[in-house]
Amino acid sequence: MKVNNTKSPRPPSLLALIAQLHDTPNLLLEYPHSLSPAIPQFSDLIMATTALPRSSLLQRIATLDSSPSSVSNSTSASPDDTPHHSPSSTSLSSLDSGFAVEKVNGKLLDTYGNEFQIPDFTIKQIRDAIPAHCFERSAVRGLSYVARDIGSLALTFYLFHTYLTPENIPSTALRSVLWAAYTFIQGCFGTGLWVLSHECGHQSFSPSKRLNDAVGWICHSALLVPYFSWKISHGKHHKATGHLERDMVFVPKTREEYASKFGYYAHELSELMEETPIMTAAHMVGQQFAGWFLYVGANVTGHNKHERQPEGRGKGKVNGWTQGVNHFNPSSPLYEAKDANLILLSDLGLAITGTVLFLIGKNFGWANLAVWYFIPYLWVNHWLGKLSPNPYF
Repeated sequence: MKVNNTKSPRPPSLLALIAQLHDTPNLLLEYPHSLSPAIPQFSDLIMATTALPRSSLLQRIATLDSSPSSVSNSTSASPDDTPHHSPSSTSLSSLDSGFAVEKVNGKLLDTYGNEFQIPDFTIKQIRDAIPAHCFERSAVRGLSYVARDIGSLALTFYLFHTYLTPENIPSTALRSVLWAAYTFIQGCFGTGLWVLSHECGHQSFSPSKRLNDAVGWICHSALLVPYFSWKISHGKHHKATGHLERDMVFVPKTREEYASKFGYYAHELSELMEETPIMTAAHMVGQQFAGWFLYVGANVTGHNKHERQPEGRGKGKVNGWTQGVNHFNPSSPLYEAKDANLILLSDLGLAITGTVLFLIGKNFGWANLAVWYFIPYLWVNHWLGKLSPNPYF
C-alpha cells in the first residue's frame, strides 16, 4: 500500500492569529483577564485547540490557492514532517506563533505556504471563539487557591525550620544547600500568590470587587507590592499597551531617540555586546532582580510624557528617583487626585509588612530573615520578570 506523503499547507493556530493583531492595542495577549484564576483551564483550552474542528469564524488567512487546508488538525506529524522556521525568523510573532512570514514573488507567505494577510478579527470574534466557561469567576475557587498557596508557604517553613537543624543534619554544607532549596520553593509559592493578587487587580478573582480588592491588598502587601498603586497604573498600561506616549510599563525608543548621537552609539554598543556572556548576564540579573524596584520606584521603562497629565501634576517632572514619579507618592503624575486615598492605603500595607519584617529580624536575627523572606522575595521578582518581558503582566 502506497502512503501519500504529500504535505498540505497547515493553517496557523488561533494563538498565531491573535499574535498578529498588532493594530489592536487593547488585546490582552497573556490570557483573558476576565477569566477566573483557574489558569490551567485556559491552558487546557489552548492545548486542545489543535484537536478541535476548525471554526469558520477563524478562517481568515487564505492558502495560495485560496482553499482551506485539508489536513486534519488531529493528525500527528512526525518531527521530519513538521515545517521549521527559516534562519531569518526573528520576529516575536514568528517565535511565539509557530510560523514565520517571508516575501516570495511579491507575496507574503508563512512557512506552511499560506499567503499571509493581516487579520482583521474583532475583539468580539476572538472572545466568542473562547468557551464561555473560561470567563466564569468563583470566589470559592479563588479563595481555595489563596489558601493553597498560603498553606504551602506555611507548611514549607514549618518543615524546614523544625527538621533542618544541626542536630538532624550536622553537615553545614548540606544544610546550606537545603536552605537554598527552601528559598527556591518559597519563591515559587510566593509567585503563585503574586499572580492571584494580579487577578484580583483585574477583577477576575471573583465577582465581588470588595473581595477582590481585600484579598489583593492583603496578599500584595505581604509581598511588598503597593496593591492599589499598581492596580491603577497597570489598568492604564492595558488600555495603552505598546503606545509610544501613554504605555505605563514599556515604551520603546523612538526613531528620533535612536537618531541622536548618543542613541546611535548606544545602539551600536548594544548591538556589539548583546550576545556576549557578560552583557547577557548583566541584563538578566538587572531585569530579573532589580526590574520591579526600578519600575515602582522610578517608573523606569514607563512613558515620560508627564506634561500631559490632565491635572497638571506632571509639569517639569521626569522619570527618576528624585521627582516623585513613582508608585508611592499620592501626588505622582501617574495618578489623579481621586486616587490619593488608595495610594496611601497601598503605602499603609507596605508599612505594616515592613514593621512585621523589622520585628522578625530584630527578634530572630537578620540573617534568618534574609533566608526566610528576602531571598525567596528575590526569587518571586525573578519569576515575575521571566513570566513577562513587560514588568508584571
